[in-house]
Amino acid sequence: MYFFRHIFKYFFIIPLSWTISSYAQDMKAVKSNINTLCSKSFKGRGYTFDGDKKAAQFISEEFQTLGISPFPGKNSYYQHYTLPVNTFHGKVDFRINKKKLKLGEDYIPASDAGNGELKNGVPFYINEKIFTDETQLKEFLKIDLTGKVVIYNEAQERQRFSWNRVILEKMLQAEGIIVLYENKFNHSVGRWQLPKPRFYVKKEIITEDISSISFELEAQMIQEYTSQNVIGHIAGKKHPEKYIIISAHYDHLGSIGKKCIFPGANDNASGVSMMIEVAKYYTQNPPDYSIVFIGFGSEEAGLIGSKHYVENPFFPLEQIRFVVNLDLFGSGEEGMMTVNGSVFKEEYQLLEKINKQHKYLSKVAQRGKAANSDHYFFSESGVPSFFFYLMGSSWTHYHDVYDAPPLPLSGFEGAYKLIIDFTNALQIEDY
Repeated sequence: MYFFRHIFKYFFIIPLSWTISSYAQDMKAVKSNINTLCSKSFKGRGYTFDGDKKAAQFISEEFQTLGISPFPGKNSYYQHYTLPVNTFHGKVDFRINKKKLKLGEDYIPASDAGNGELKNGVPFYINEKIFTDETQLKEFLKIDLTGKVVIYNEAQERQRFSWNRVILEKMLQAEGIIVLYENKFNHSVGRWQLPKPRFYVKKEIITEDISSISFELEAQMIQEYTSQNVIGHIAGKKHPEKYIIISAHYDHLGSIGKKCIFPGANDNASGVSMMIEVAKYYTQNPPDYSIVFIGFGSEEAGLIGSKHYVENPFFPLEQIRFVVNLDLFGSGEEGMMTVNGSVFKEEYQLLEKINKQHKYLSKVAQRGKAANSDHYFFSESGVPSFFFYLMGSSWTHYHDVYDAPPLPLSGFEGAYKLIIDFTNALQIEDY
């Protein structure tokens, strides 16, 4: 019923004021912000060497420079929380027949890898029938794995959580575990630690004629790592009790040791830079609704920061008109995806109408629910939310050491204008 009462206004009598915006986007500043967030000193914005804290400080300083205040009643931009996280601060070394491999290119430790050191270990290739054949599994369980490194393929790794539990228990009797990847391997954030080292290695490197495997890995499991969301506020002129949230996660995968850094340019320095540009706009064009800007932490660890906020909001969730979450804004030649577009149909039709009218992007696509970014716990709690990301084949790097500036940013300017117009339209009275 709500839809039919208002559809006429959306398509025929929406005022033009929200589409005539004073855009002052600065692509030089966009690129500078991305470069800063991806710089070596930020160590991949993760949990090694205070990378996440340096990124949070950068955002808070940007808010302060722009004149964006902490939320009323708060004496800081930060909302702290804790999480368990497995980190790699120390030594990392991996050798095949005494030849040293390149960390981040030839291999990486798995996110759940534990401490360990081995010299001249014996490779042991798993008979992959153990995953499906009970007789073969029984034979495997009899083998003495002392001094050995077990090796299996990525196809089995994808099924690891469905294995018979005795398989991993047996593998952990070995000195270490290697998973062979034919294509690229992606890093992630571990929230637990196994008692032995595990590595992802390029398949062409581990051949059946190798005689020895040596490695050293220093891993540290931190049960209560303190991280933070960064929250800024602009009060609405007409309806300060109504809110729109503009969010982007600032964290990435951090580093493995001091030198192997995952910069996270597309994911998600680009989204943070977009959030800052939108924040600049609203400092120059005061909104009718209050707008809260949130740099979420620990998205890569399982949406921890946004989950914490939803469970501990600064104001009632019922007062949120909409959440606009920004993640992956490095490309855009193929348009923009709207996660939850098929859920919140009315708002998606509005978004699509704006884009068709102004031709900001080649297309605005839609999909349904997905637990793939920080919008998720909002929409699961009944808060209307979109997750926007730009699409394009010009940037293929994801969760690897190559996701570094410069980015194509081919759709960035158009997406910026579309997001501004859409956010302004959401503030129309009786929308």
